[in-house]
Amino acid sequence: MEESLVRLFDRAIYGLSHPEVFAYAVATALFYPALWVMFGALVLVIVEAGRLTAELLVRRGKRSVPGMEALAKSVRGDLAAGKGAEALATLKGLRHGRLTASFVDSLSGPEALTRVKLTKTLNDIEILAGKRLEKMRILVRVAPILGLMTTLIPISPALVALANGDVQTLSNKLVVAFSTTVLGLVIGGAAFLIAVVRDRLYTQDLSDIEYVLDLLELPHEAA
Repeated sequence: MEESLVRLFDRAIYGLSHPEVFAYAVATALFYPALWVMFGALVLVIVEAGRLTAELLVRRGKRSVPGMEALAKSVRGDLAAGKGAEALATLKGLRHGRLTASFVDSLSGPEALTRVKLTKTLNDIEILAGKRLEKMRILVRVAPILGLMTTLIPISPALVALANGDVQTLSNKLVVAFSTTVLGLVIGGAAFLIAVVRDRLYTQDLSDIEYVLDLLELPHEAA
């Protein structure tokens, strides 16, 4: 028992006097968690790329400025005639994009067709658009970091193998290091492309919603 305590004490003293040993142990322990996180990021990017492709196919050819103007005119006519339910049903035809569909789906009833409530719904949709873009924007920065981490960590044992003349271990570690570098860059690049395309689509959707709301010419509510 006493010998175990002495050994433990000696190791603690050695660790305190050689912090690089502790740093190496921590870095080595981070390798597999970082690698699995990067694999998870790769799966996420593949899923989001599929969703973006489906989104592009769904909205293809559906957006039309004259169509939006005709829709706004019809809604304005229904509102003038006191047909709130019909006006809402007509406005729900504004579904050519993911955000436009989310916007009209957020309208709960004819009482939502006021300038204040429509503006609030639009603001909520803008926040939703930001949330949908966050994941890819984060991956743009994080994926290369993960790739760099999983590259540098195997370099240490590779250098040790080089010093010992162990060519096989050296080659294995370098293969892992360079492969994870490429994987991190691929994930970051794909996330960047997805974020750029989605940002353009969402900006267009938000612009279309604002255009239709302006065409409705809703009166400002009295204070």
